[in-house]
Amino acid sequence: MKNQTEYMFLKALQYKSSKKVLTKKLAKTIAKEVNTKPISSIGILINADETHTIEEIIASIEINAKIHVLCYHKDVKKTRSIRYPVFYEKDFGWKGKPKAESLQQFLKTPFDLLISYYNSDSVPLQLVSGLHTANLKVGIAGTDQEIHDMIIQTNITETKVFAKELHKYLHILNKLS
Repeated sequence: MKNQTEYMFLKALQYKSSKKVLTKKLAKTIAKEVNTKPISSIGILINADETHTIEEIIASIEINAKIHVLCYHKDVKKTRSIRYPVFYEKDFGWKGKPKAESLQQFLKTPFDLLISYYNSDSVPLQLVSGLHTANLKVGIAGTDQEIHDMIIQTNITETKVFAKELHKYLHILNKLS
């Protein structure tokens, strides 16, 4: 019991240090001008614990661009078979430093659009969204508004509604070719 209590305490400290890093980064963020260059690369961050329709989400986007997907599972033991890179809670070190290669690669890849397709208040997902330097970050209802440039008010199960609204706003911003 003592080891589990110590583990939970250390996990709480790690989360707090990660949140602090994220808060500092967000505080340094300045308003950016949206360029009118058409989108050529998209990153999609998905909580695989919340949704099982990954292929449906990707298909609904319907933008002629290179798409990179990164999925999140809270627990390594409950992972189902997914054909996309997956990261876990344990893949972040102290101060939100990514440890997993797939996670580091995703964060280094420049995206014109980052879609945060999750609505949970999960520190690892917030870290990936917040630490990424995508030109435009879009989330769904329930994601942190400080992290994203735009929030589309829809339920996580309404992929077609999300895609329709996304296209509408990207068209307004002149981001579609």
